[in-house]
Amino acid sequence: MIRPATASDLNRITATDPFFTRILSLYESYGEGLDFVAFWVQETDGGIVSAISRFEDKFSLWLTSGSELEEMTAFIHFQGAGSCLYNAAFALDFSDSPSGISGQVLEYSGGDHISDIEIYEPDLNALYTLLKACESPIFIVPEYLPFLSDLTHRRSRGKLHLMATAVGGVPASCVMTVSETKNAAILGAVATHPDYRRRGLSRELVRTLATRLRGEGRRVFVLSSSEDNTRFYKNSGFTVIADFKEIFQL
Repeated sequence: MIRPATASDLNRITATDPFFTRILSLYESYGEGLDFVAFWVQETDGGIVSAISRFEDKFSLWLTSGSELEEMTAFIHFQGAGSCLYNAAFALDFSDSPSGISGQVLEYSGGDHISDIEIYEPDLNALYTLLKACESPIFIVPEYLPFLSDLTHRRSRGKLHLMATAVGGVPASCVMTVSETKNAAILGAVATHPDYRRRGLSRELVRTLATRLRGEGRRVFVLSSSEDNTRFYKNSGFTVIADFKEIFQL
């Protein structure tokens, strides 16, 4: 049975994988009672076997060996999801969906890193300008106002780590947490301006932030949907631990 989730439900789940981290981070950032977010759990024999979150029309799933996959698939279709992210180890039937991507989940397993480059926390407007300069078919930047609203809100809730470095006073490279809880974090928005690439700036930032977060007792993850990105993260101290799928236009 799938039903609306409460704080008590989510607190009963002890998972620290990236799929549940996305769900719990969203809940801790926004809570209940808002139109653009929603949360559910799936129960079997009185135990919670799955969790679901919605941010606008984007769904994330946390699944286990006890999940009722047919019910889950029907529920996601019924909700009219625009996208759905989940662990590819689970055979959800979205065969009628026209598009999707797959990739790897990686966890930081490298040594502690202290960078010798100057690192600072950038202004959000400057950050957005940098990200737009890096936009590509596989690196899509959200619209400005939703981006600014979400980061401002998460920063106010203590749910955002953000790092950048500059070259000649110009923001050149950045990384931030896109989801975080007290036990885990997911890195994203890893980007370097085309004029300053191949200097190792992104690697320095990623390793520095991963070291800081792990020093706080958190597991640190990234999601990669391209061979080049996976190679970059492996060279930065990450190890592949799982595969993911994200299905669109359900």
